[in-house]
Amino acid sequence: MIQPTFEFPGIKIWDDFIDDRFILDLDEESNNYSWSLDNVANRKSFPYKLKGSHLLWASNFFKLNEAPKKISNLYNFLINDIIQSPYILENIQLNGQFLGQNGTTHTDSKFNEGKMTLMVFITFKWQKEWGGEFQLLEEYKDNAKIIKSIEYIPGRIILFDGSIPHRGLAPTKPNIFRKSLVFRIKK
Repeated sequence: MIQPTFEFPGIKIWDDFIDDRFILDLDEESNNYSWSLDNVANRKSFPYKLKGSHLLWASNFFKLNEAPKKISNLYNFLINDIIQSPYILENIQLNGQFLGQNGTTHTDSKFNEGKMTLMVFITFKWQKEWGGEFQLLEEYKDNAKIIKSIEYIPGRIILFDGSIPHRGLAPTKPNIFRKSLVFRIKK
C-alpha cells in the first residue's frame, strides 16, 4: 500500500494521486449520468424501505463493467496502485448533495463484516469555505462526538471501515454540487 497522506484508526487518506485534469473530466462527464433523488440512508420503512433519514442525489452502478470507463479505470488504479490489495467490489455509487442536503449519521456495513468504503471527492472546483466535510463519528447518532472531520478536497481518496458511523455534509453555498464517488468493497 502506498503510504497515506494521513492515517487514523480505521481510515486512510491520500491526496495528490489523481490528476486535476482527470477530476475535471470526471466531474463534467458525471453531469450527464442518470441521477435520481433516491439515495436514502437508514432505510427503516415497511415494506419497501423507501423512507430513511436523508435523501441525496445518486447515480448507481452495480458492476464494474456497467460503470463508465473513467470510473472503472479509476477503481482499478485505486486498488492496484494505491491500496495494492485485492478486494471484491460490491457496488459503485456516485452521491451528490446541494445546499440543505446534509447526510445523516449512518454506516455502510455491520460491525466486523470486514467491508470497506473507498471514496473519492470528484467536484473539481471547490473552496474550503463551501463546507462539504466528511465526518466520522463515535456513535450511531447525529449528535455524537466527531472522531474526525475531513475537509472536502477534489481528488482526495479516503478508505475507511464501513462500520464506522459517518456522514457527508452538504455545501454551505447555493448552486454548488458536492459529489463523492463511493466504491463499497470487501476482502
